[in-house]
Amino acid sequence: MSWHSRAISRPALYTLALGALMILFFQSWRLFALIRQWDLGQTVPAATLLESFLVGARFDISIAAGAIIPLYLLSIIPGLDLVRQRWFRWVYFTLLTLIASALFLLHVFDIEFFAFFHSRLNGMALSWKQSQDILLSMIWQTYPVIRYLLLAAVMTAAFVFAARRLMTPLLLRPLPSPVWANLIWLPLVLVLLIVGVRGRLAVKTPIRTGVAYFSAYQFANQLALNPVFTFLRDAVYDARERNEINAILDAIEVPDKYPLVANLLNLPKNYRALAGGKFIRPVSPDTVNPAPPNIIVVVMESFGATRIGSLDNRWPYDMAPCFDSLADEGLLFTRFYSSGMHTYAGLFSVLTGCPHQCTELVMKGVAGQAHFWTLAHMLRLHHYRTLFFLTHDPHFDNMHGFAAANGFERTVSSLDYTEEQLFSTWGVPDHVMFDRAVEELRTLPPQPFFALMLTTSNHGPWLVPDVPFARIPDTADRADELNAFRYSDWALGRFVRAVQNDPLLQNTIIVVTADNGVPFRVCQDMDLTQYHVPCLIVDTDRRVPEGKRIDRLGGHYDIPATVMGLTGLPYDNFTFGHDLLDTASTCRDYAHFSEWFNVGYLEGDYFFIYRHDGAPRSLLRIDDPCRDIADSLPQTADRYQRQALALFKTSYYNQRLPLPEELVRQVMAPVSRPVAAP
Repeated sequence: MSWHSRAISRPALYTLALGALMILFFQSWRLFALIRQWDLGQTVPAATLLESFLVGARFDISIAAGAIIPLYLLSIIPGLDLVRQRWFRWVYFTLLTLIASALFLLHVFDIEFFAFFHSRLNGMALSWKQSQDILLSMIWQTYPVIRYLLLAAVMTAAFVFAARRLMTPLLLRPLPSPVWANLIWLPLVLVLLIVGVRGRLAVKTPIRTGVAYFSAYQFANQLALNPVFTFLRDAVYDARERNEINAILDAIEVPDKYPLVANLLNLPKNYRALAGGKFIRPVSPDTVNPAPPNIIVVVMESFGATRIGSLDNRWPYDMAPCFDSLADEGLLFTRFYSSGMHTYAGLFSVLTGCPHQCTELVMKGVAGQAHFWTLAHMLRLHHYRTLFFLTHDPHFDNMHGFAAANGFERTVSSLDYTEEQLFSTWGVPDHVMFDRAVEELRTLPPQPFFALMLTTSNHGPWLVPDVPFARIPDTADRADELNAFRYSDWALGRFVRAVQNDPLLQNTIIVVTADNGVPFRVCQDMDLTQYHVPCLIVDTDRRVPEGKRIDRLGGHYDIPATVMGLTGLPYDNFTFGHDLLDTASTCRDYAHFSEWFNVGYLEGDYFFIYRHDGAPRSLLRIDDPCRDIADSLPQTADRYQRQALALFKTSYYNQRLPLPEELVRQVMAPVSRPVAAP
């Protein structure tokens, strides 16, 4: 058939050329992402990086085919001529510009998202939709927004310009196709585009993210993905997908005597033990502490182990001198991990003792208003006052709503400060919040208190007040970010010293942890540096060993039981953790964290990663986290996968069950009776 034959559909030919042009631009965006993270790209062989672009073309084809289907159908409507009818050409290219703008904006968002989370743009970006003002303000102050928007505009303009230039050879010459030719080509082109959207010819499932996991280099695998593909996959997550996940969970069998933690022993399959009010693991000491200590839990923003000298500092500066000084006086857990890479995940686990759920944001949704069995509840039963201190808007991530529904009497937030004290998007600086907390706590009635404190200064846009802390030189790489860390460390040390030196705040135990870690030269999409955090216990009355290091494996969910063990009070442990200071405990030590549809699990010397959507699993040694050995140790990988998913399943179902109403009324009753003084 001749190129100039009237039997060839010109709109079909132009549409396919338009799709090829879009794929070329997607590959350009992939190149931008590689340049932005060139430090990671340098660790990957050039041939593997090239293969990322080849594998990525499959995802690009899927998105491009879906984007041009409506344009193709529009171009073959009888009576409409894209070449000769200017008004129709205006409509066509307006729609094309809108589509390209939306696709390219998602690629722009992905550049920094990929650099920070080490995964392509996904459903995590939707988790802040209830806090848009704070999020947009933080983005504006942290990133070169104008330059990125200009980049998106230039790329869109270049794409539309190239699309218009293709019109002359493909649509104008020779003469337009007759209607019959367009109708003959219609089913063929639609089938071709639909196959392109599916990404594969297999009948059962379309292309999945697992296709991108072609190498041992996680950066190369992530680079192969298209951020529009990964984002839309999660954005269209609906009841059907939820049912699929429930089916996956139901298929995971939990043995009758699953030897992980005492809470999981002999749980019935429907996990109704909590709803029935059955105490799974009652702890009843023979004697009750007549003078239980005050409890302060400080959750530091992004205060990761890779910047702490007493843990795993990887920078050429003394990043946390105040924390290291406190560690010499307290008890430090050196193998402690966060439950996720977001603040809400850390807070949820610290309070409830439950693993973070990657399938939904429990704390931020309607489920967050349910009455969980929290550390605040445990202490409130013993007549503790309960307060939550934070620097910013209390409704960000539904923090106030969750706290109020789950055992806290009062939240002190940015709403409690003057306009002059507010410093940035994140409200007041850390040291201002700490000063306010000291003032409030020392004026409480003579009964024990539990105070949860959340810092935020160590977060973009990395603004710090003019206070006397030792600064990193401005010429240093990432100086603003490092100085925010140093300032946060200074504020923490200043606060702990204030508590230690205040006669009204004696008999106080301070637990310091972080919401998540700080990644450093990552080699996995769930890199251990992102989750390794401190857990330090400092006691004003020096009842814990000074300068002691404990190497037991633990995580956020162990904090409630460990704190209750320190109080010497009876409690009922509904959590997934255990008292890390209980040397007689037979519970297995482990660490468990999740992000969206991926689950990480540590036990012994191994680190296991489960990836949803058909992506391959990984088994790594903790001391060699860049070399995957899942294929060489399949039985070990099977065992770790079963344990990781059994934890996930049990937590998933338990978190959907309310506490018994009688217990809820008891823990939510006003705290009025002080505990007897020593």
